[in-house]
Amino acid sequence: MQVYKVGVPEIAISPLTSKIKGALNIGPTLWLIPGGSNIALAIAVMNLLSTDLTRNLTIALTDERFGPYNHPDSNWAQLKQSGFDPKQAKIIETLREGDLSDMAAVTARYNAEIDEALDSNMTAIGLFGMGVDGHIAGILPGSPATNEQNYATVIGYPSTSFNRITITLSTIRRLKTVFLVAMGSDKLPQLERLINQDLPLDIQPAQIIKQVDEAYIYNDQIGGKEQQ
Repeated sequence: MQVYKVGVPEIAISPLTSKIKGALNIGPTLWLIPGGSNIALAIAVMNLLSTDLTRNLTIALTDERFGPYNHPDSNWAQLKQSGFDPKQAKIIETLREGDLSDMAAVTARYNAEIDEALDSNMTAIGLFGMGVDGHIAGILPGSPATNEQNYATVIGYPSTSFNRITITLSTIRRLKTVFLVAMGSDKLPQLERLINQDLPLDIQPAQIIKQVDEAYIYNDQIGGKEQQ
């Protein structure tokens, strides 16, 4: 795990783009992207990928807020409205037009599609943020998504803010490379815990990035530290 203190999140654009281009030049690549504060970062990286190169790219969300297709709180709808252009990439959408209000069925379908994408792509790369509570993707502390007895690729569950569909801890372990971009002084307590402590995943789900082959943290609070 490598930690970089940066002034602005845009500094992560070049290294993330380089990782994705390098993977695509070798073979099919899966890129998992978030919504929220890292939408602008995902758009900037996508804009730097040539159209030809994106033919070998599959894109999916790390997590989605369940509801009707294109509902206002949807991560995918917000990405599109902000100008995210997938070019020739294959898109695996969590929510589909015409979906009924059956979160279990949508979760099962997304589970199968992400599982297949992880199997069929040579490399899987994830871009993540981190919440002020230490959550990553839609994996909230103490939630059903932290239950390690659940070996699913994707899980759906209700939370106080949204009904969530998210990749699981076991899915993050299957990624080759993870970029976590967490900016703002409100993230400092969780960054200190993530970098300096080894906590149970149900307490701080973001600890899972320590179990990935390559993990990079970009933040504006804490200086560099490398963990083998």
